[in-house]
Amino acid sequence: MCPRMQQTAPAQPSNGHVALFVFLTIGLTWAAEAAMIANGFRAERLLEPGVMLLLVGVMWIPGICALAVNALAGRPVSALGLRFGGFKPYLAVIPIVPAVFAAAYGLSWLIGLGSPDWAMTRLLHDMKMAPGASMPSHHALLIMLPASAIVGPIFNFLAALGEELGWRGFLLPALMPLGKLRAYLLLGIIWGLWHMPLVLVGFNYPGHPLAGVLMMCLGTIAIGIFINEFALAWQSTLLAAFIHAAINAQAYGVWQHIFPDMNPLLGGDTGLTGIACWTVAGLLAMRLLSRKNPAV
Repeated sequence: MCPRMQQTAPAQPSNGHVALFVFLTIGLTWAAEAAMIANGFRAERLLEPGVMLLLVGVMWIPGICALAVNALAGRPVSALGLRFGGFKPYLAVIPIVPAVFAAAYGLSWLIGLGSPDWAMTRLLHDMKMAPGASMPSHHALLIMLPASAIVGPIFNFLAALGEELGWRGFLLPALMPLGKLRAYLLLGIIWGLWHMPLVLVGFNYPGHPLAGVLMMCLGTIAIGIFINEFALAWQSTLLAAFIHAAINAQAYGVWQHIFPDMNPLLGGDTGLTGIACWTVAGLLAMRLLSRKNPAV
């Protein structure tokens, strides 16, 4: 009998391919966002349907660049980690991500960086509800929060996949020969700087454009540890996209309505409290998941 053929791992992209991916992704994204800003985009317009569609398109720039550079390198699409990876990690992520957000906002409340508005009066005002109207707190905790944790990742998945094909599908494995620490730091910085034009016009850090860019990079490094560990342990970009989608669902969900006056540099999920909580979550994931895949 002929010996069974063994599958070989696709060749690593060269340094030139990695540099090309980063140059194209950041260059095209910044150009697209500069055009949006020149045409009046501001963070306050984030929820407008047309603006949201534009942002979904921007989120797919890393994925399109990854597909193009991956093909240029002669690698199959499967090299980008387009595999499911099993139900277990997805089920684990559903409660973990809201728990990290709860920890970040709870810590902010504990140390006096903000206080909750359980009636969510600002949300009701923005929804043009009657003056003096309020929302019972159980609506937020028992309806809105579970919905954002379970349904939110599904609705955000397609947009998040566009980013994750680039970050965890192409760039992370390409950087891993540098060592885990350097790869995680470099990827986090690139991912953070990728957001820079929108941060400068008030995205995530309104009123703090320059400090916001620094905080965005620190945040993407911290969140990246968590996503990287899961993506590497299950070799799945789809899992990374699901986690990314779950985080986005929480970031633009109920927490901002419960804590509307949080200082974005210090508290909540974007500030120092969020960075601290995501760093702890990432380090715990690193410790626990290293048993699953000790080679990474």
